[in-house]
Amino acid sequence: MAVVNVTSARKDLYNLVSMVQDHETVTITSKDGNAVMISENDWDAIMETLYVMGDPDFQKNLEEARNTPLSEREVWN
Repeated sequence: MAVVNVTSARKDLYNLVSMVQDHETVTITSKDGNAVMISENDWDAIMETLYVMGDPDFQKNLEEARNTPLSEREVWN
């Protein structure tokens, strides 16, 4: 993970964007607090994970699957 101050980030924005497109996280520091820069793909994956993990039906199905013996699980091709 790269850490740069906001002044450096402003000067090197193109390279920072290239870094996050390669799935590296960039933290931009400032006196008022930090910001984190990630790729759109990584952001979408995080949002999807939060959505799925927040779905009570999904959680129930996941728990049932965990408790099902391997010999009784369905195989999808």
